[in-house]
Amino acid sequence: MSGNKGTIQIIKAIRKERESFLIRCVQLPYNCPTTPPRNYPKAWSNPNDVTTLPPDHREVFHSLCIFDYQTQYDVALTYRNAEKPFVIRNDPKVMSVVQKWDDESGDYLHQILGDVEQFRTERSSVNSFMWYRLRRKKAEKKGYTKPLNDETSMTYGEWLEHALEKDGIALGNEELIAKARTLRDRRLSLSTKSAPEEDNHSIEKGGEESEEGKEKKWFYFRLNASLKGAKKGSPESFIYDELTFFDPRKRRDSEFYIVDPNEERGINCRFGMRGVIAANHFDMSRNMIAILGGERRYILAHPSQCKNMALYPRGHPSLRHSSIDWTNPAEWDHDPNFRQAQVNEVIMHAGDVLKVLLAAACSFLGISLSYLPTFRFHSIINLGLNYQFNARSGTTFENKQHTDECGFG
Repeated sequence: MSGNKGTIQIIKAIRKERESFLIRCVQLPYNCPTTPPRNYPKAWSNPNDVTTLPPDHREVFHSLCIFDYQTQYDVALTYRNAEKPFVIRNDPKVMSVVQKWDDESGDYLHQILGDVEQFRTERSSVNSFMWYRLRRKKAEKKGYTKPLNDETSMTYGEWLEHALEKDGIALGNEELIAKARTLRDRRLSLSTKSAPEEDNHSIEKGGEESEEGKEKKWFYFRLNASLKGAKKGSPESFIYDELTFFDPRKRRDSEFYIVDPNEERGINCRFGMRGVIAANHFDMSRNMIAILGGERRYILAHPSQCKNMALYPRGHPSLRHSSIDWTNPAEWDHDPNFRQAQVNEVIMHAGDVLKVLLAAACSFLGISLSYLPTFRFHSIINLGLNYQFNARSGTTFENKQHTDECGFG
């Protein structure tokens, strides 16, 4: 796929531009004790800038432990078994995947996922994405306004085009912009003249969406893999073949990450572009998150903060999610408890080990994974083109009383 040659080199160029970027940590996370401290991890009363300013303008409120898979496996296992969040890196199995995807030709994922098959993709005219599920008459409740994001279908090649363009514009990088235009020209030359009703970009819009219209939007590309759907030669089979550390059938590789193989729920793949924000929420299962390319920031909170999170209640299409925009201080007073919420954050990257030496201690430029126990709150900010993969495996109930007390019992 010569049209995609050089994509990974361009992505590397984005990361290189950040090498001189130094940030100060409020608390260094490296010298963690062998057992979790009583109040681990430390959290701060919602600092005014933690949800509104990017990390290069402030301190980073990070307090999660970072463990080396090869030298601190037993300590990480202790934290995992205690259902505490942490970051782990330097796992050879994970590193080998990143090295393969980060090949010199730059077209590995594009070659696999291609320009033909279309995948579920969320889109929005704004960069904030809110999960919701409409249920017939409940969706017509008086006063309910559906979020601006909806769903469409898109090839990986087209998503890559839009993601590179967002990076190029933000960084003022003409090479990235030119690469995006080359991908667009190739896509348009390959496309057939389908009838308007067959155009997948017409979903919920009633007509074909112009190229100019798509350039103004944000897209969140998704690929969900399940063992049942992992037929030979399919994209789902590719995900399981590559990410053996998330495959419950391969226990030697996955025993650390898939805690309860009988409760495995597939591998969720989220390909994010610069600026996309996923609203704060909690999930009903433990979660292992791998970043295999790019950068993401997570704002985290303990389940005890449920009462302070201004959550949509049961019965609402966006239940379990914060009802206020965390990036907009004008909304913070809509719920008097929100300013009391205690949070911390973590910035995760995928890259080579050398970059650890060039960045501050709390900017993880090594290949890393994070462990998020059941009911932990998390808001996600995409700092550039990135690949996130997560796997869930079972539910624990040590913090269920907190979510019960705020209406989710």
